[in-house]
Amino acid sequence: MTARRDTRTAPRTLITGGFGFLAAWTAAGLLRCGHEVIAVDNRPVGGTPLDLAGLADEPGLTTVRADVTRPGALDPCGEVDHVIHAAAVLGVDAVRAAPTETLRVNIDGTATALAYAAAQPALHRFVLLSTSEVYGSDAGDAAEGDWLSVRTDDPRWSYAVSKVTAESMTAAYGTEHGLPYTVVRPFNVYGPLRGGSYAVGRMARQAVRGEPVTVHGDGKQGRTWCHVEDFARGLVGCLRSDEALGHAFNIGDDRNHLTVSELARLLKEVSGSASPVRHIDRNGPDIQNRRPDLSRARTLLGYEPERDLVEGLRETVQWISGGARNWQPRLRRADWPSAAVPGAGAAEPGVRR
Repeated sequence: MTARRDTRTAPRTLITGGFGFLAAWTAAGLLRCGHEVIAVDNRPVGGTPLDLAGLADEPGLTTVRADVTRPGALDPCGEVDHVIHAAAVLGVDAVRAAPTETLRVNIDGTATALAYAAAQPALHRFVLLSTSEVYGSDAGDAAEGDWLSVRTDDPRWSYAVSKVTAESMTAAYGTEHGLPYTVVRPFNVYGPLRGGSYAVGRMARQAVRGEPVTVHGDGKQGRTWCHVEDFARGLVGCLRSDEALGHAFNIGDDRNHLTVSELARLLKEVSGSASPVRHIDRNGPDIQNRRPDLSRARTLLGYEPERDLVEGLRETVQWISGGARNWQPRLRRADWPSAAVPGAGAAEPGVRR
């Protein structure tokens, strides 16, 4: 399908990896803000988070099948105001099983997205979704100005290596082509519509089924979990604030720092499960601590996480208990703009210009 420009004034935003979990919630927020959204993915849309969210047939959203690793794959999408590059191989198990493919997809896909964005005649913003893993095995109170730390001695780190490369490529396009870019580093995002083997979803499924809730290692690994609506709101803020240009931002929630063992017990409580907690051996290296320093996001974007952890975990358990099927994103934050914003020059309310 080809998306073409017309006479409408609504900003047009393209999201690669557009059928996925983060993209679905971000698309819901963008539609709320009056954007036209083009969701690009290499999968059939049926059964994906975008489909389960009820957004695939939403007015204002266009779905496009394309392999972003192929040069020129995005050209038929026409002109856009924003590009959010979220397409990637991700998930610890998937990355460990296919490190070469992880590097290929994440690096080649970024090259295609950057070339497409740089060719846009009126691009307002290119946003790269990176990862908190660029900070290495201890990302406690990690700030964006810190040196990044990655390893290459285990397949598990190929994801972080690919994202550091993608960040460098994006900055290079900013220098050489004047690309207006922002980098976002997500910190442990959870919520309904997320599948895979990440900790909240895996433990919640085990608790709902009455199975032992498994914790890798001693369970002392620290995490701060961010509800996906808060993350999506922070990402949309990166499109709207002129002061986001050329910066990387940690987007997460620094309010509830839990060990993985504490998270397991909380999920048991929220789900009403009598499942035991069982510690199992790790199958590879792990991140010992993750907690974002949100100072830059608070100062330049006016970002503040709001969603309550227990409420969000209960919402996630409800989705899983219902068979992990359809779930319309429930945007509860009061600060979602209700009208279309222009493609350029619109700052967030209360954000410095």
